Amino acid sequence: MADMTPEQMSQFVERLTAAQSALYGFIHTLLAGSTDTADVLQEANRVLWRKAAAYDAARPFLPWALTVARFEVMAHRKRQSRDRLVFDDDLLGQIAVEYERQSARGSALHALEHCLQKLPPAQRELVDQRYLHGESVNDIAARQGRAANAVSALLYRIRTLLATCVDHTLARDEPA
Repeated sequence: MADMTPEQMSQFVERLTAAQSALYGFIHTLLAGSTDTADVLQEANRVLWRKAAAYDAARPFLPWALTVARFEVMAHRKRQSRDRLVFDDDLLGQIAVEYERQSARGSALHALEHCLQKLPPAQRELVDQRYLHGESVNDIAARQGRAANAVSALLYRIRTLLATCVDHTLARDEPA
């Protein structure tokens, strides 16, 4: 950590703090509801803190942190292997992959909602009419007195803006 600037340290702490609930849920899932979740999370946090200088800030934080947490769960399982109910490594890997996939979907949805809130009201209303209420482009265009191709082009530009915003939000790895 001596290799980190105060700003890098601050960003790392922010990302680690923002990831706590996701890490807890991930560990809790892999431990099948074990009461040891908090202990394993604490150990994962220690490892993440020790490896802070090795973290590449250009990459998303959460997948890296989930990988560290997964290894901590495996180490915990190894220590607890004398218990009767322990998942084998293949099942644990499958659960981890599914959790990460579901977590990514949830993050993308949160990012999309965040980005939708940033749209000007007229654009948000247009998106709602088309995608929330399922209105056709022709119906929207007729109601607004515009050409259908103009409404289609505007919807395309809005979708492009939203996609860029979602990508940037997810890349910053902030909770949306």
